[in-house]
Amino acid sequence: MPLRGVTVLVVEDDDANRNLAADILMALGARVIVATNGREGLKRLADGCPDLILCDLRMPGMDGFAFAREVRTSTPCRHVRLIALTAIRDPVAYVRTWTAGFDAHLEKPLTRDKLDDVVARLMGGET
Repeated sequence: MPLRGVTVLVVEDDDANRNLAADILMALGARVIVATNGREGLKRLADGCPDLILCDLRMPGMDGFAFAREVRTSTPCRHVRLIALTAIRDPVAYVRTWTAGFDAHLEKPLTRDKLDDVVARLMGGET
């Protein structure tokens, strides 16, 4: 299993998208922690840093951009790789994700191949 021993926090407000991401990650061997928005995601980080964070950009309350900025500036998890997961196909969104502190940008719909490619690149071929 490519992600055996890897813990991933999935921050996604949509049940179907959150479950899909979790299912793909678990099929790859990851331990998955979920949060339904940015604020809940920050609370999950208080329990310890995951190896990777997959985060939607558009969420109520605290969106993914604000979540990423908070992770990068105010948590002990600032070193954790962040992947933006979004249906936004606007070139400005790519710039905003990098500015907010994301390491990669994945467009929905999420597939196992897309996720595996990005994770392998970010984790130095560890998958």
